[in-house]
Amino acid sequence: MTTADRPPHLRYPEIREAALADLAAFEKLSPDQVPDHQFALLRRQLDHAFANSPFYREKWAGEFGPVRPTDAAGLRALPFTTKAELRGAYPFGLLAVGREELIRYGESTGTTGSPTSSMITYEDWIRGNVAVEQSVGHLLGPGDLVFIAIPYELAFASYDLDRALEQVGAAVVPVGTLSLVCPFERMVEMMWTVRPTALVCTPSRALRLYDMLKDTGRDPAEIGLKTFLYVGETCSPAKLEKIAALWGVQLSNAYGSTETNSLGLVCERGSLHLTEDRHLFEVIDPETTEPVPDGTAGELVITSLAGRAMPLLRYRSGDFVTVSTEPCACGSPRRLLAHHGRVSEQLIVGGRRINKLALEQTVLSTEGAGLYWAAGPAGDRVEIRVEADGGDPEALCAAVAERVTAEFGVPAHVAPIDRAQVRRAMDRMLKPGSLTIEDLEAVS
Repeated sequence: MTTADRPPHLRYPEIREAALADLAAFEKLSPDQVPDHQFALLRRQLDHAFANSPFYREKWAGEFGPVRPTDAAGLRALPFTTKAELRGAYPFGLLAVGREELIRYGESTGTTGSPTSSMITYEDWIRGNVAVEQSVGHLLGPGDLVFIAIPYELAFASYDLDRALEQVGAAVVPVGTLSLVCPFERMVEMMWTVRPTALVCTPSRALRLYDMLKDTGRDPAEIGLKTFLYVGETCSPAKLEKIAALWGVQLSNAYGSTETNSLGLVCERGSLHLTEDRHLFEVIDPETTEPVPDGTAGELVITSLAGRAMPLLRYRSGDFVTVSTEPCACGSPRRLLAHHGRVSEQLIVGGRRINKLALEQTVLSTEGAGLYWAAGPAGDRVEIRVEADGGDPEALCAAVAERVTAEFGVPAHVAPIDRAQVRRAMDRMLKPGSLTIEDLEAVS
């Protein structure tokens, strides 16, 4: 059997070296050269999807099979793929290879509806993992002990980070989250005794772990945590500043989805770049579906360029983002990404749309605001709960109400939050950053 005939899982060194070479070659492209490179990959991806994916073959190939776009306008001739269609194709309707080629199968949490499935071949898995390795290698290495406190069950991201950290020489402690084996109480005790140098979790979970340590009479600073890599949750600058100050850490982040794995990775300068070597991205107005100008917030649309197991074409992610062509000091041609949360998480108050992340920034940046908050629409006003960081809770609530009304044009009723209630709600949530007033009331 020749090297080329060996199954992919027995060709790790060759696949890894090829992935590194392709990444290096992409980084040498100028921004003007990137589209031609991407559309050459796209045409090959379309051939594969239309020939092998039951979903695209049945729904698209007859009408769109001959379409081979060479630019963004041509791409827009293809219809979108939606989350509802992914749910309808569950579990294997989007599989475009034989099952013998699969190396991983995962599913979404199902917190917002029926689950969707995700599948990946060994070669695509290693290629994505190499990209993550290149990113985390700027932050961590030998001598680092990293707690990964995100779900391992049915997930790709935790294992992706796990392998990448291993490759850069860091030691991994796979504590997971909402686990019966390692509940938060045990995680806190382990942090105190094992003394990790880095933590991977959601921003809200990092706050909760800090609180739990303080509740046991311990000073979290004594753990010696240096790096916090936040994933799985969007976060306002105000909240990030509080986390960095509390823990005394360097902040970094990564962005991805169940269906695609990593989509945004940090460079050595700390900027979040799109994985444009493996995906083609559009940003559209979520209402009109028309493209928005560079630097304008909109919904991210993803087209895979290399995924063989589960190609996705013009997939509406539901994520509200800004993509910028501003050059990064690292020199990469990949564009910069800012994630503003889910489109569906916008609050509709009195006919106005309020971005929840923008609201969080206003609330938590108000002088005297503590760590926790929650909000929800209440007719023609927005209802807000906020924690006071000592001082005068009544004055804080009045100041928050005034700022929210001035910045968003809607009346606001603001009341103090009960931290004990917050803890009860967060400790049973997979994604505590989505905390709402309804979540608080459910544990009152």
